[in-house]
Amino acid sequence: MISPLYIRAARAITPQDSFKENELHPPYASLQGNRFVYKEPVYQDYFTIMQLRRMSRLTRIGLVAAIECLKDAQQTSPDAIITGTGKGSLHDTEKFMHSIREFNEGTLNPSPFIQSTYNSLNGLIGLHHQVHSYNSTYVHRGFSLEHAFIDAALLMGEGTIQNALVGSYEEMTSEHYIIKNKLGYWKTDEEIRQMVESGLPISSPGAISGEGSFFFYAQKDRDGASLAIKDIRLWYEPDAAAITAGLDQLLADHGIGHEQLDCCLLGRNTDSRYDYYYDRISEHLGPATHQLQFKQYCGEFDTAGGFGLWAASRMAAKRAIHPDLIVKKGSAGQLRYGLLYNHYFGRDHAMYLLEFL
Repeated sequence: MISPLYIRAARAITPQDSFKENELHPPYASLQGNRFVYKEPVYQDYFTIMQLRRMSRLTRIGLVAAIECLKDAQQTSPDAIITGTGKGSLHDTEKFMHSIREFNEGTLNPSPFIQSTYNSLNGLIGLHHQVHSYNSTYVHRGFSLEHAFIDAALLMGEGTIQNALVGSYEEMTSEHYIIKNKLGYWKTDEEIRQMVESGLPISSPGAISGEGSFFFYAQKDRDGASLAIKDIRLWYEPDAAAITAGLDQLLADHGIGHEQLDCCLLGRNTDSRYDYYYDRISEHLGPATHQLQFKQYCGEFDTAGGFGLWAASRMAAKRAIHPDLIVKKGSAGQLRYGLLYNHYFGRDHAMYLLEFL
């Protein structure tokens, strides 16, 4: 068990037009080609032209999300900045590698290398807000965001900090998409075309690629918070039975019955190789629980669970289930307890126990 984390503010930049109003609403964006792509904010509202020239695409996106999250929380100097990312800035990584080949390992521009490091955004957030406190980045693939939250909870539990800016960020490039496509991560272009034309999901091997950047202002006390992360449980390559047993144990540890679980957000992505995990959880839930899913709006990536957590925070603020996320309506009335379950291609599994305040 971890010390509860109280979420006072949450911000997301996603493929949907969700940033300006901080809400998920129609009309919903579809795929650009064969994947979901960021709907980017207006950067001129935040940076000068000279600043923008020195920033990569992902650092721009992540910094804007962090700025707005701190603004919503009415804070400027968090006690810690903790993030998680599976890949960091792929664009700058590729740019630097191409320049090594192009210039035969000669004199190279260091900027792409500097911005390709996983912690470059953390440093930029610290510089922008003049924060000199604890600053850490976790690069643990599908567990990256969860380890950032667990770190914040441990620090708060021991009294080292009272609050933290916790976030995640991912991007996809054309070259990296091709590499992962050859490894069997994505659906075929023909299947994607059929999904776009019909507007219906296709259950087949592979997922739809996506992108997303999410930031949360977490604090030790509940003042001003609308959502609490009561616990986080992680499993690496478990079988489905271990997940359902883990759910039972999680609820038992907190004295919560299955009938008290009001909603469950699932990270189902229509990848037929691994959706059986979600099927087992779905079957294990009681009739009162509203079942929701979210990756039809953001696609799949290492820290896609952040979209589900951001959606939960918006539901907590409104005290209502988002109707467009519901896949199976339950009988629960008011929101009190919720669950977020997500995995990354059957390998990294994470489960959040949430309380709506």
